[in-house]
Amino acid sequence: MKKLKYLGLVMLVLFLLAVSPFSAFAAEGWQQNEEGHWTYIENNEKVTGQWVKWSDNSLRFVDKEGIMVTSNWINYQSNRYYVNNEGKRYEDSWFSITTNPSQPGRKQTITWYYAGSDGIILKNGWYLLDKSWYYFYPGGNSPRNVFFNIGDKRYYVDENGARRQDCWFSVTSVNSAGISYTNWYYADSDGVLLRNGWHELQGKSYYFDINGNSPRNNWVNIDLNRYYVDADGVRMQNGWFSIECVNGYGQKFENWYYADSDGLIKRWGWNQIGENWYYFDNNGISYRSRWYVDAKKKRYYLDVDGMLKANGWFSVTTGNAATNNLKTTWYYADENGAICQDGFYEIAGKMYYFDVNGNMMRNWWRNRPSGEKRYVGDNGALYENEWFSISGVDGNGASYTRWYYSGHDGKIYQDGWYTINEKKYRFKSGGELVTGWNGNDDESNLYYCGEDGARVYGWQWLKIPDDWSDDNEAVSEYISNYGEYAYFYFDPQSGKKKYSTSGTYRELKVDDKVYCFDSKGIMQMGWVLVKTASPAIKGYRYYVSSAEPVSLEKAGERLENTWMMLESPENIDGGSDKGKYYFASGGEPVCGVSGKYKIKKINGMQYAFDVYGNAAWGLLEIDNAFYYFGDSDKNCAGVTGRYSLADGTDNRKSNYRFDSSGKGFTGIKDGYFYYNGKLQKADPAARYEVFDVPETGLRLINSSGKVMKQAKVKDGDGGEWKTNTSGIITQFGSDCVTQVVEPEATAIAPD
Repeated sequence: MKKLKYLGLVMLVLFLLAVSPFSAFAAEGWQQNEEGHWTYIENNEKVTGQWVKWSDNSLRFVDKEGIMVTSNWINYQSNRYYVNNEGKRYEDSWFSITTNPSQPGRKQTITWYYAGSDGIILKNGWYLLDKSWYYFYPGGNSPRNVFFNIGDKRYYVDENGARRQDCWFSVTSVNSAGISYTNWYYADSDGVLLRNGWHELQGKSYYFDINGNSPRNNWVNIDLNRYYVDADGVRMQNGWFSIECVNGYGQKFENWYYADSDGLIKRWGWNQIGENWYYFDNNGISYRSRWYVDAKKKRYYLDVDGMLKANGWFSVTTGNAATNNLKTTWYYADENGAICQDGFYEIAGKMYYFDVNGNMMRNWWRNRPSGEKRYVGDNGALYENEWFSISGVDGNGASYTRWYYSGHDGKIYQDGWYTINEKKYRFKSGGELVTGWNGNDDESNLYYCGEDGARVYGWQWLKIPDDWSDDNEAVSEYISNYGEYAYFYFDPQSGKKKYSTSGTYRELKVDDKVYCFDSKGIMQMGWVLVKTASPAIKGYRYYVSSAEPVSLEKAGERLENTWMMLESPENIDGGSDKGKYYFASGGEPVCGVSGKYKIKKINGMQYAFDVYGNAAWGLLEIDNAFYYFGDSDKNCAGVTGRYSLADGTDNRKSNYRFDSSGKGFTGIKDGYFYYNGKLQKADPAARYEVFDVPETGLRLINSSGKVMKQAKVKDGDGGEWKTNTSGIITQFGSDCVTQVVEPEATAIAPD
């Protein structure tokens, strides 16, 4: 609207000039020259260097040339003004001036000013405008979005130039890398920024740097002291706090710190908080789930809460990222928190071993260069004066359990015999308890240790090792006959087994009884060829087997001075499969020789034995004499006196007489004639016959075998015979002499 009024006025003036005969300077008031500049004529003269009212009563300023100033600064009477492009003075308002860059690439600048109600530009200080304070420089420009110092005070004005005061405010900027960041500040009631130290606001402490920036989530280092402010800039104090971080792999983690009542961060080593001790590094990081190693290489452990583990056991569990397996390790800390390291330590009466890092060893051998060994178990305690076992799986996949004994100071018994609780045990060079067969030095299998490892004594029923039968016929034969178990005898004092030191078998005494052992110490049973002899049976001895009908306690004893019905030795050809044997003192079977029986008096009775040692029975001819040894192997004792038996002449029994030695009697006894024990008798049909009685002469014998004395008789042929009182024939009824009937043996001595 004002521009339209101005345009009409100009047109009017031009019109008047065109029709008026008077010159331009003849008019009063505002005039516009040919160049379009305005001047003010008063009393036919240009007004210069002052303010002049415009038609709307606003003021215009004419310079010293009398030309109205537009869009420019005016300094008048020590005051400064600014007029717009119409020359109108700014009054009671803000205005800005845009300055174009003088060089390419630079930005325009906009400067703000404020003209008071009288048009005077505000400058040199603070002014309250619409309840806000604004600052104006000596040139009158009012700053925007900027910090500035007045004396030792610092202020900030926002994008409108208003001073921030009695509040928090933030300023967001972009650094040289193009990254945006925000700083926080606090202006007091006078707009002065808090800075250069700690300030308390509403009971909380905040730090402001020299520029007034209040850091957030950041550290504050003042001399040697360190502090931390949180996301609101509040100083952390009176407790623990954590800061979340991200490592180079993008993994999040937390660091913990402790601030005292003044906010001072604990650092530089050990600090006691409450009743617990904590370790902080130079930056104040609390060691958590972490080791601290001092200058003397002593190690300390801070748990997940940062507390020093002290005066007791504690464990640390770690994981293997590749396998996801967890491993738990135990440690022991003294009252100062230093853990036990590199050696044995006594704890609660037990010894434990810790490696150089303090790891309590478990299920672990401590081997010394001397070969001495010690072992700590699953709970880490050193075994002392006790048995312990170790189980596992060997290289072939077989499970095993090995026993050991630790003596005084935990030293493992190794490489030899040791007495434990009055029992003898043997240990290998590595300390493993020996069970089963073992020996001393070059002697193998001299001793036997039971399942409990103790050396055995006396009689033992043991399994024969599998490899003993390799290339050993005696062992193979025993196993074939009796199975894989056998009796062994171990000396009650030394524990050494009895065995044959030379030859396949050897007889040895045990408790005054004789037993036979082979080269492996197996107690023999049954027939055993202990020596070469002739007849062969004389080289055999018999040792009671568990199959024999005798007390089991006698198994293995050599038979002597006793009878036994037995199978014959397998290696002797001939003889019966089973016979009755008598073992004399010394265990030798009584036997005859080839083709001849041997008579042996046993317990007052006589018996006959063939070359194979079998007790013979029946009527036997021995050394041209006849003997009778019963009718069976159960009744084979030699007889004496009169006896009726069936001999080999016929199936009928005959009367015999045997003398006190058992030999068949030859001669007249009790009025009867016997030849080689057999009663001689006349043929019943002949009734009487003459026999030539050895060393006696001819005698007349009746059909009952009786010698006729002082008799007068007729034989079956009618011949008359007479004898005197001595039985001498005084009258012969014939000249015939009857042949004696020879006994016929029921058995012949084998070759």
